[in-house]
Amino acid sequence: MSVKSRDPNAPTPLRYEPGGITGFAIGLVGMLMSTIVWVLGARWTVDGLIVMFNAVLRFLNASYQAPIPPHVLVYVILSPMPLIFSVVEWRLPFRRISDEWQFAKPGAWLVWGGVFAFDWYTTYLGLGVDPGEGSVRFMRQIAASTVVRTLVALVLTAGPEWLAREMWAQLRYVFTSKRK
Repeated sequence: MSVKSRDPNAPTPLRYEPGGITGFAIGLVGMLMSTIVWVLGARWTVDGLIVMFNAVLRFLNASYQAPIPPHVLVYVILSPMPLIFSVVEWRLPFRRISDEWQFAKPGAWLVWGGVFAFDWYTTYLGLGVDPGEGSVRFMRQIAASTVVRTLVALVLTAGPEWLAREMWAQLRYVFTSKRK
């Protein structure tokens, strides 16, 4: 399905695209920032997965509860989960080619939306884990506030992929003078 977005006779808006060393520096630093924010979000996604796992164990009346924060090995073992979520989230179910919007089929929207919602919720749960008295003050404030936790989880869920896509396009422009 495609939708025309504007009058084809209207002038194309000008956009500044930094090239050369400036464009490369922006793209490289942006990718680094995206990676750092992604790692932070992945950490809280794994914490949220453990919170969900413990809720299932409580539902089943199991006496065992997984420790939070877990051992570093648990983060290593569960690290593919946030990576899989990001692979799905990377490719949005819509895109604009020239002046035409293209939308994916409903099944792709359902999978993408479900993965995004699950990723957001596990990040939200992970941010709610009490960081302890020795932690930085703003982390305790995030864990205590539902509104702030909701917003931070949204930024950590959508932000790294968005920024990485933009910086990838920036680097592509620098090296090929084409922006997708």
